[in-house]
Amino acid sequence: MQSRKTATLHTPNIKLTAVKSKLNLRQNSKSALWFLAPSLIILLIFTFYPMVVTVINSLFATNVRGENARFVGLANYIQIFKDPVFIKSLGHTFAYVFITSILTIMVALLLARLVTQRIKGQAFFRTAFASTMGISAAVASILFLFLFNPSVGLVVTFLKTIGAKQTNLLVSPTGAMFILILSSVWMGLGFAFLNLLGALQSVPESYYEVAEIAGWSNWMQTWKITVPMISPTLFFLFVVEIIGKFKTFTAVDLITGGGPDNNTNFVAYKIYQDAFASHNFGIASSEAIVLTIVIAIATWIQFRYTERSVFYK
Repeated sequence: MQSRKTATLHTPNIKLTAVKSKLNLRQNSKSALWFLAPSLIILLIFTFYPMVVTVINSLFATNVRGENARFVGLANYIQIFKDPVFIKSLGHTFAYVFITSILTIMVALLLARLVTQRIKGQAFFRTAFASTMGISAAVASILFLFLFNPSVGLVVTFLKTIGAKQTNLLVSPTGAMFILILSSVWMGLGFAFLNLLGALQSVPESYYEVAEIAGWSNWMQTWKITVPMISPTLFFLFVVEIIGKFKTFTAVDLITGGGPDNNTNFVAYKIYQDAFASHNFGIASSEAIVLTIVIAIATWIQFRYTERSVFYK
């Protein structure tokens, strides 16, 4: 009898606590929305609204003033895939993204592994290798344009000194692509280096000590210990690098201008040309949607297949 009375007394308290919890949750949700409101408004204006407008524009043909003239459906998409320049641009973009992403991470890993060793001037090398993060893409592009300038460029002067036949690399399809790849790797080195340096410093030294006792070479230690332990960082860098390289624009605009013969006319730069040089916003919007889909598929593939090899501690 006493237990029933106790249960009856406690029941209103439980209900009152539940009501208070719901009220607190509502108040917290309202407060969270107020704090998130500025970010949500910025995203709505500068991200979601342009995305919707781009999708709409891709379904219309535009006049010489860049205004939507008539609805054409998927005709713009069919037209860009019949355009040999766009197909060429897409292929060269894939090659550029693949080469630069792998090279950037490989060089950054090598430098980060070097800096973690006990060498003189360790602090200096850390600062030097990470310094590219503080240089804008425009400044870096002008620097490389100066280095490979056919008249006063330091690299061109060196090539002339050693008697190279081809010194003006900017007029060569292979040379122009090489300059863009080199500049891209150099610009992305600082970010990748800092991330990998932090990941390497979290690997316990005892693992390497045991490996040395077992007689493992440096290559085996790197492949069997370092890579698995820093695989989450490597996975993150591959995703970020690939997305970023697909959107390369500044270096192309300032160094090569898409030439020679459209060999460095990557998709992001072709979108700019069609939109703001030709004022064909329908075609440019279709190309932008295709590029977005390509990036989304590339990211999905990495999460679907590459993440399986990631070792989370």
